[in-house]
Amino acid sequence: MNIQPPAAPANHSILNSVLESERQRNSLTAGIFALMIGLLLAVVYLPGAWPAALAEPIRGLFWPFLILFSVMMLYELVLRLRIGRLIAHSKLPTWLFCYVNVLIETSVPSAMILLLIMAMGPWQAMASATPMLYPLFIFMAALYLNFWVCVFGGVVAALQFLLIAVIYIGDEAPIDGLEMLTDPSAYMVKAALLLASGFLAGFFTVLLKRQIQLSVENARQRDHAISVFGQHVSPVIAQRLLQQNLDIQGESRDACVMFLDIRGFSRITADKTPHEVMLYLNTLFGELIDVVNAHHGIVNKFLGDGLMAVFGAPTDDSERIPHAFNAARAILERIEALNLSGAIPPTQVGIGLHAGQLVTGNVGTHERKEYTLIGETVNLAARIEQATKEFDARLLISEAIWNRLPHPPADAIDLGQVELRGQSRPVRLFKLA
Repeated sequence: MNIQPPAAPANHSILNSVLESERQRNSLTAGIFALMIGLLLAVVYLPGAWPAALAEPIRGLFWPFLILFSVMMLYELVLRLRIGRLIAHSKLPTWLFCYVNVLIETSVPSAMILLLIMAMGPWQAMASATPMLYPLFIFMAALYLNFWVCVFGGVVAALQFLLIAVIYIGDEAPIDGLEMLTDPSAYMVKAALLLASGFLAGFFTVLLKRQIQLSVENARQRDHAISVFGQHVSPVIAQRLLQQNLDIQGESRDACVMFLDIRGFSRITADKTPHEVMLYLNTLFGELIDVVNAHHGIVNKFLGDGLMAVFGAPTDDSERIPHAFNAARAILERIEALNLSGAIPPTQVGIGLHAGQLVTGNVGTHERKEYTLIGETVNLAARIEQATKEFDARLLISEAIWNRLPHPPADAIDLGQVELRGQSRPVRLFKLA
């Protein structure tokens, strides 16, 4: 049999999963031995609770069993402490440790059978429930998350059980009608089943490891999404990012773009220290981010004294136009509230909204990438925001936004066709505030 050492984890997360799995395995195994000690004490100190034919031999083996179970329980607890130290240092146990530990644990049922043979005889010992402990320890080895360790446990159990049968089982049947107990094939079948248990445990190990790797990959994708789209993503959008298969390498989307600029920023910050300027921006942008998030948008970039937000990318949003429009008006209301409360110096902003086709995707190298928006829609939204100064407006929207609003506001002012810098054709604009 070709026994390979456990494969090294692909990354730190899988390493922690393997180590935590091993620590749980030690805890469970220690619990099993504690349960055995409890059953042993029950046999001895609860007269009549067990059949006399079973209780008497066990009482005679009380101390050997108690010592065996106690030593193994302490052994597992010591291993648990050792695994805790490995977790602290992010190190795996050696492959030799894994196999030696499985050998020791799987040999416990064999030791119990040998003790029972001395007290009850080979037939009674081999026919007792003790051999059923082999599969328990075999499947406990599955928490090593290594196929070959499980197979090794099955091989150890099968060989030890078969060896005991060959040495202690004679040719004479103990009771008439039970001649099958002398048939070697009966023990060969049981040994084969123990070996099969090792392969079955290994199969479950492969499935368990795949699930762990899948969970780690999902966590990696979540971290990647956060690194790409920043920390300013609403819970709803974050959930969509994790559920949708997003093509962040480049795709065409119909989205709504918002540009916002703080009016008179130089004047506001002229007499402030850098720390005060940062506090001001953090206070203001923190409120604006909350508004954008609440309306299912994403703040894509901070532009010094302004920001760019997008609605309808990177996730689909059939209500992106009203969401963006409502977000813009809510931003104006929030700034008015901040001004009245004195939380920020008197501040006014200009907002431009436009919708249409654009290209979204990652731009950069493997060392540094940024999710960005490219296209005429983005350029036009920026020009509309700049036009707010010319028209003394706080919010200007394009005709593309106006035509797709379910309930166009009655207080809007139609500015008609407006020539915008850098645009070859005039654009119809509407002033909302």
